[in-house]
Amino acid sequence: MYVIELDRFLFPYQGGGLVSPSIVPGEDLPQPRAAAGEAAAQAARAAQAASAADAAPATGAATTADAGGAESGAAAAGAALAAGVIWSGVTVPASARPIPIKLSAPSASGKKGKKGKKGCRRDAAARRDAAPRQDAAVSASDLAAPGQRPAESGPGRDPVRFRPGVTSVSAGFFSWDMIANEVVCEPGTYALHGLPEDGPATMETFLSRVPEEDLADVMAALRHMMRSCGTYQVEYRVVGLDGSLRSMEARGRVLPGPDGQPARMTGLVMDTTTIWASREAERRRLHEGAERTSLTQKFTAALASAVSVDAITAAARAGLATHGANSLIIVTEHDGHRTPVASYGFAPEVGRLLGDPAPSPGSPVADAIAQEAAVFIGSAGDLGARYPHLAAAIAGSAQQAWAAVPVPDAKGRIGACLMGFAEPRPFGAEERSLLVAASALLAQSLQRARMYESEHALARDLQRGLLPRGPLLAPGVTIAARYQPVTSGLEIGGDFYDAIDLTDGRVALVIGDVQGHNPIAASLMGRLRVVVHAYAREGHGPAEVMTRANQWLTELNTDPDMALFATCCFVVIDPSSGELEMCRAGHPAPVLVSPGAAPVLLDQGDDLLLGVDPTERYTTIKVPLSAGTTLVLATDGLLEDDGRDPDCNVRALLSVLEDGADDELETLADRLLASPQRLTRHGDDIALLVARVDGAARPRLRAVPGVYVPPQRYQQRLG
Repeated sequence: MYVIELDRFLFPYQGGGLVSPSIVPGEDLPQPRAAAGEAAAQAARAAQAASAADAAPATGAATTADAGGAESGAAAAGAALAAGVIWSGVTVPASARPIPIKLSAPSASGKKGKKGKKGCRRDAAARRDAAPRQDAAVSASDLAAPGQRPAESGPGRDPVRFRPGVTSVSAGFFSWDMIANEVVCEPGTYALHGLPEDGPATMETFLSRVPEEDLADVMAALRHMMRSCGTYQVEYRVVGLDGSLRSMEARGRVLPGPDGQPARMTGLVMDTTTIWASREAERRRLHEGAERTSLTQKFTAALASAVSVDAITAAARAGLATHGANSLIIVTEHDGHRTPVASYGFAPEVGRLLGDPAPSPGSPVADAIAQEAAVFIGSAGDLGARYPHLAAAIAGSAQQAWAAVPVPDAKGRIGACLMGFAEPRPFGAEERSLLVAASALLAQSLQRARMYESEHALARDLQRGLLPRGPLLAPGVTIAARYQPVTSGLEIGGDFYDAIDLTDGRVALVIGDVQGHNPIAASLMGRLRVVVHAYAREGHGPAEVMTRANQWLTELNTDPDMALFATCCFVVIDPSSGELEMCRAGHPAPVLVSPGAAPVLLDQGDDLLLGVDPTERYTTIKVPLSAGTTLVLATDGLLEDDGRDPDCNVRALLSVLEDGADDELETLADRLLASPQRLTRHGDDIALLVARVDGAARPRLRAVPGVYVPPQRYQQRLG
């Protein structure tokens, strides 16, 4: 906190002599503003009351405004300041008034007198007790704000001590005669602008200290202020004595001359470099905090969307890099043993030693688990001092700082996350909190991913058990089958297919889709496939098989909340007679490609879904076949999209069939799934059957061992 104590102000000169100003009394100042509640306001009011008591003139009756009153006023002022008054006006007893600041008058030619600043100081000392002159060219009314009562002057009014409760700043007063271009100011004002105290006093001198890139803006602001009288406030930069840029703020008033036009600018200049530096530091701190929050949100979102250990590791690599980490080991407990389940960045031997959960000989991970407290090691020296047996292993390591954080799983078992950093670091309190939070997110996401992978493996095995195994062989027909699951976890799809060797040499192809993606839908899919297979082996035609299957499913749907429906397409191929029979129960139409002809959608006879109406009677459609004809049956996962272009996927399928009708069936099936023109439908499985009538006699339909494609390719190759 600093105090500016002035008994005289810089006012215009008149007639070549020094003009003494009117003194602004405390009651004419703005009301004090409290920063500490009612107590501060009461202290401020007490200070004002004391100020008024000290300033009251003696009239007839005896008064008590003596030294004791002055002391009470000073005490009240101190109480106000202690309570947090930001700006207070307190009268100063006459005995405690400061030495007035006075300036020598300019010569008649308008230039400075020869006394200079030293002469000003001697003059001020000589006139310390002299009464102020009352020939001011600018009265107190010129300084008063519009609408305020002008300040009075005289022996009954005391000067004001200004006590701004802010951080210390350097400041200086100035007065600029805009007509004569002469500046009168305190020595401190020169120093603020990097000028010698005995230098010339013109506005150009001060402007010479303004950086070239700022000069145009400062000149424009000056011209604007010179156009009219009134108060002003301007911020600018200057080059300091040490060559550094300093921020300045000038506040004051532009005063009129005898003709009423702007003639003089007076005010106070303050060095606000420290204030601006504080503001910039706070702005930077807030920006960095916002950036950290944004990165944390992105990291959390990436972990939330990751459903595999590999995806968690990739998200951790990107997210922890924002905190400076370049490596990670996650240790969890499984079947009574703690082992690393995910890692990156560490050399194998270094990772094995640092991530060893065994309590002996000891490691950061072992201590974090044993103590259930985070272990932060800021440098290789600290690690060697704490774990001497690891000093040789980390020599030349890519990590120079480490953080091991314990993380419990859902069952309360303690694991740990070990993060490595490329450079030594002190690990401040805020960084430690962020790393602990990131470790907890990683552990939770990893546990969820491992649970998801277990569930998905269970669902995959269940689904494989419900579908035909191995490639399908039938007399007179070549068949290629594909099943592409896109569900997650235990969301098992209800898509199915089958090929049935009928007793009279015909071959039945079945494809269908049960509503829903859950174990119930999957179990119903398996049962429906068996029902259709059984009715077909009894010798029933396509329509009769669908009618019986519909009645069976309707009888199961006794509970409306548990009711499920299914689509199905049942096709019987007779290679010997060259005829195809088909019945559709709400299923997408198959595609027929005859040799030398364009692909054709068999969209006739689309009947009701299975499981809706037990009285529904289904119809059979007959189509002639020739040797070499290709038939494609698929579920809606291949033929329908998300609604952007309802016919896009059908057109893509027809386009592939038109170009590749002569391809091998296995190649053709792969092309149909991988068509770049097809729009993916999210969240739906795909079942595909591609059959070609060749007329040649083949062994009766049987399932032979096949090669299963790993699930990460999301494709079960059955042909």
